[in-house]
Amino acid sequence: MRKALIFAAAFIVLLSTVAFAAAKAKVAIVKGTPHALIGDSWQISILDFKKRWETTWTPESEKAIENMVRKAIDLAGGFPNVKGKNVMIKVNLVQDMWFVASLEFMRAKWTNTAVRDATWFNHQAQTILTDGRIARAVAVICKEKGAKKVTIIESPNAGNTHAYYLVYGYTDMAKKLNPAMDQWTHKGGWLELYDPNDAIADGTWKYYKPKRTGYHGLDQYPLPNNWVNADVRISVGKMKTHDNAGISLTLKNVGIGIPPTRIVGAIKLGLPHNKTQWVVADVNSIAPIDYSIVDGIWGVEGWGAFYGEPVSLDLVIAGKDAVAVDATGARVMGVDPSTNGVIRACAESGLGTYKEDEIEVVGNSIESVMKKFDTPPQVQVGQYTTKPEAW
Repeated sequence: MRKALIFAAAFIVLLSTVAFAAAKAKVAIVKGTPHALIGDSWQISILDFKKRWETTWTPESEKAIENMVRKAIDLAGGFPNVKGKNVMIKVNLVQDMWFVASLEFMRAKWTNTAVRDATWFNHQAQTILTDGRIARAVAVICKEKGAKKVTIIESPNAGNTHAYYLVYGYTDMAKKLNPAMDQWTHKGGWLELYDPNDAIADGTWKYYKPKRTGYHGLDQYPLPNNWVNADVRISVGKMKTHDNAGISLTLKNVGIGIPPTRIVGAIKLGLPHNKTQWVVADVNSIAPIDYSIVDGIWGVEGWGAFYGEPVSLDLVIAGKDAVAVDATGARVMGVDPSTNGVIRACAESGLGTYKEDEIEVVGNSIESVMKKFDTPPQVQVGQYTTKPEAW
């Protein structure tokens, strides 16, 4: 009898251990090689003022990065069910290259040094933009898995989204995948390019209230209906420091990136910057991310998110738990996620976990790819706080 009880107790402990392990959020890190193929084959003609800017990359690099994305998704335990569904992919095309170029021209003038060369500009551009090759790979995978419609969506902090799609290689990429898409409206066929500001023009938006308790950035948020009502929402964010949020990955990509500038204004100042952690948690509570991917091909450190210094990583990070994915990205950057306001606020809103013992990292280890990022100059920027007047 005693032996039976001991066996039963041991079996219960074993089941509990297995259940706990199964409950862990799985996040994959994939490092690509060689760097020349992954990180240096993307080119933008930013110093050529005789023609419209254009972005190009090699077919070989496109395939290599697609393989990285596929591997990360497989390692992380698969993809959401998209068969017959409408999928939205949120990318980050946050800023106009003219702004970035102007900062560099001014730096050179103020310091009486030369403007840095085209190679530096290529790297700098990649630090602030979701790589079109990663967005392409996600769209292709969705199509293969039977998605009814795939829409790439973005609302930069300033400027014209459709112009950015054009000059950053998205229009050409999408047109090749989906010849039915109109070159200029970016509509038609299975893959489209969309700007939340378009929803303001055609009336397909409304104010939505946060679905979380505690402090809020705002009482309500203007959001496009197609994002809120999408069957599957995927965030493909950049790995970068940020002079307001401390760091920016996939949660902030949605929380600040989805509300349209036609309502919240340039540089999204209608989303109170001193309450960024709650703004991001609010918006993500309304329409949670179903899958997260971090573009870590290049990151930016220092005074991000527009003009820090490029960091070469050649990474893709992926998983279903957006908070866990961002926490893993933070650790790769040498940042403790428990100190970051956005990550903590989203975790405390029930959107995922940042705790190390609740996350299973597969693929490359954090330690093998980690690079300590220089942080923004403000000491307290992005720090977790329970005070509403934070930051």
